[in-house]
Amino acid sequence: MSNNSKNAAELTLAERIEGSLNRFLGKNKKALIIVAIVVIVGLATLGIVLTVSQKNLQTQFNEIDQLEASYVELQAMGSDDEAYQETYDELVAGLTELAGKGNKYPSLKAEYLLGMVAFQDEEHQKAADSFLSVYTEADGNYLGSLALANAAAAAEELGNDSLALEYYTKIIDEFGFTAAESAKALFGQARLQEKSGNIELAKATFQQLADQFPTSEYAKLATNRLALL
Repeated sequence: MSNNSKNAAELTLAERIEGSLNRFLGKNKKALIIVAIVVIVGLATLGIVLTVSQKNLQTQFNEIDQLEASYVELQAMGSDDEAYQETYDELVAGLTELAGKGNKYPSLKAEYLLGMVAFQDEEHQKAADSFLSVYTEADGNYLGSLALANAAAAAEELGNDSLALEYYTKIIDEFGFTAAESAKALFGQARLQEKSGNIELAKATFQQLADQFPTSEYAKLATNRLALL
């Protein structure tokens, strides 16, 4: 076949495809317009949802900043201060409301502060519940290890040393030595091991603490305990 014949054949095929496409578009023009509108509306709606979600999250960050400032203010007050009870009630109400708004950082921080308030009120089971809730939802952020350390302290106050030891151990197992609470967790482990009579294991943990965190205040305490064991 000559080149001209081939080009004519190719052109004819291209024209046939174009014709078929035009016929399809002609038949389905209305449906395609509807689909396009639906897609555009969907994208617009998604954009609105994301914008609203971002604004809501920013509002929650502003709320937790204000509540944390109120918490600090409360710590500076005496319980006999005239404004203490009002500040306390407003703080707990605000923290409770924010804590119920999901599992983003502001809500988790609100739950953590509720745990702190409960601990100071010597409601140790309530405090432990709040701290464990934060640990469960924190998904690896720093609040997780912090809440777990405080849950251990609450468990000790409740007289449950084995549970406290479990929580201190979890900090090391799950967060390693990078968490801010790691030195405290090792010290808690060793102290409870010594208390339970497991002296050799306690000595090993105290030594691990002294080796791993030589400049920590907990390492100094560990060194002193090693000298006495």
